[in-house]
Amino acid sequence: RLPRADWGKAAAHSGLGVVFIGISCLMAWDVEDIRVARVGESFDVGGYTITLDSVDEVEGPNYIATVATMRATKDGREVALLHPEKRIYPVAAMPTTEAAIANGLWRDLYVVIGDPQADGGWAVRTYVKPFANWIWAGAILMAFGGALSLSDRRYRVAAGARRAPALAQPAE
Repeated sequence: RLPRADWGKAAAHSGLGVVFIGISCLMAWDVEDIRVARVGESFDVGGYTITLDSVDEVEGPNYIATVATMRATKDGREVALLHPEKRIYPVAAMPTTEAAIANGLWRDLYVVIGDPQADGGWAVRTYVKPFANWIWAGAILMAFGGALSLSDRRYRVAAGARRAPALAQPAE
């Protein structure tokens, strides 16, 4: 029997709690790894086994890219097939990196391919960000709570106009 504004307030504050949980877990269990990997080599990061399957040169419409194929597994089960890129735009002579991202409810997995190394390997950066999507979920829950609060009929313009007191009459 609570008005919508109270339900919205509860939802918005719950969303703030979800954001705090997401940020806390992200800061506590964030894993970052930078290494040189060779084609066919596997390495472990944050409970995942990442394998660099191949590195290929690909020509795009206005860039030349080095595209890696990387396989992420956990407990022997494939979690994601990732394709990070390092692009070079010849007109501007500007290199950029395109991270490959595997999203999930409990974690985000980012893989970035870097420059080739002198020993034949490739620079690889790997990030495991647990509970990253909880931050977005909390923000959405807060927005939903705000919309629910604003939908309460007490806050509609016409509802307040009906109850407006009569204007005071001037004294004679």
